[in-house]
Amino acid sequence: MIELSELFADVAADIQQSIRDLGWQTPTPVQAAAIPKMRAGGDLIVQAMTGSGKTGAFGIPLVEAIDTSLKKTQAIVLLPTRELANQVAVELDQLGQYRGVNTLPIYGGVAYGPQLEGLEKGAHIIVGTPGRILDHLKNDRMDLGSTKVFVLDEADEMLSLGFWPDMKEIAAYLPRKRQSHLFSATMPEKVRSLSRFFLNDPEDVTIEAEGGPQQIEHFYYVCPAADKEAILARILKYEDPDSAIIFCNTKADVRFITAYLSKRGFNIDQISGDLQQSAREKAIKRIKSGKLRFLVATDVAARGIDISDLAYVINYTTSDTPEIYVHRTGRTGRAGKSGVAISLISGLDIGNFKFMQTVIGIEIQEKKPPTDRAVARRAEKRQKEEDARAAESEKEAELNSLKQKANADLAALPEEEAKARVERILPFVKTLAENTEGLEELARVAAAYLLKGPTETFEAEAPEPEDDQDLGPSVETRDEEIARLDREAGRDPADRPPRRRSRNGRGGGSGGGSRRRRG
Repeated sequence: MIELSELFADVAADIQQSIRDLGWQTPTPVQAAAIPKMRAGGDLIVQAMTGSGKTGAFGIPLVEAIDTSLKKTQAIVLLPTRELANQVAVELDQLGQYRGVNTLPIYGGVAYGPQLEGLEKGAHIIVGTPGRILDHLKNDRMDLGSTKVFVLDEADEMLSLGFWPDMKEIAAYLPRKRQSHLFSATMPEKVRSLSRFFLNDPEDVTIEAEGGPQQIEHFYYVCPAADKEAILARILKYEDPDSAIIFCNTKADVRFITAYLSKRGFNIDQISGDLQQSAREKAIKRIKSGKLRFLVATDVAARGIDISDLAYVINYTTSDTPEIYVHRTGRTGRAGKSGVAISLISGLDIGNFKFMQTVIGIEIQEKKPPTDRAVARRAEKRQKEEDARAAESEKEAELNSLKQKANADLAALPEEEAKARVERILPFVKTLAENTEGLEELARVAAAYLLKGPTETFEAEAPEPEDDQDLGPSVETRDEEIARLDREAGRDPADRPPRRRSRNGRGGGSGGGSRRRRG
């Protein structure tokens, strides 16, 4: 059983089991800071990046506060996109599964039927986007009169997307006596102004973003607007990232870049507001599972994506504000891993980009776009490294197979015979093992010796022995052993040619270490 930290161990037993199922053991910084304060009953303004564990930060105390005997909505979480709403709903559902907490995701782009059915059954927690939730409220299909907790997640993004009027209207349906919490990756003054409308004397909690400058390398390339797509293709070939999200400012650019790179053989897909929800979810699932390498997206469409191992973020078109740049690049370098953020800058944009760099306080280094020749050289180098790794892996597998077979055959022998075989080969092993280049040959020959037994034996060239050196069994003893094994195998020992003697009295060539031939 997973041992939980003191903070997690203090929650109800059924929630502890959910935490174990999720594989959590120690709270993230935002969880450690926010959970005790939320449980104490105050309102919070929490600044933390997507992927920092903030769903658990508000989810654990939120699930704790639910009275499952009441079939009424007791908590509501607003988010800017349906992908993010679905993701948060799944996590809250997991946290509340043993308590019987019913979480219902509500967002546009899908049928009303399942949502209406969930509302009729009595959803304890509603997680959704402002537009569809307001639609249900205005048509008397949703009752928020019993709401205890109100959470605004990704508040900066909701504000930038123009959800402010809907958010205010939704708040009018809520009881005045409630807990309210605002979570945001960035905290511009507009977001603080927003908090004054929804929250009552809130306490600030600020968490350093995972994947800060120390974990993410930031680069930019200055390139002509007419050549950006070609330069992007060369960068992808040169850098060869395991995965990347490519950000564009418009849906038209998303479609163009996806088509351009797809025709050139890249494993790529897109998400934008034009796609059906099922297609968007399929693309997100593929990149999370590693089946898709490159995903092209607008900022809005990518809001629900949380990929812990995302290697690169590439800005094909520059972000309009420093906050958007932080949002985009913060998707890589998470959970202590390293990441790379690349921006393609046209000449006219360089001034704004330099200003943004000053505002966010991150050093962004300029690099020259790779040439076709540089891309080819890098690809050739990678191929050689890959071939070397494959050869090494094949060699290791071969040696392991020999070792396993030899061990199995030895285990099948009587104990005394197995011991005799091992002792017989020890001088050879010790000699060959002194040379690094001989270790591989040692493994092969030793395994072959142990497999085939002393009817086919080998010796290494060994130095003259010291007077007190144990030479192992004499030649006569070996000949007797060979004859015995020949008889057991139904062979006539007389058919075997005589063994030559070396100068040290042992079988072999004049050097005392030549390979013996089969009789």
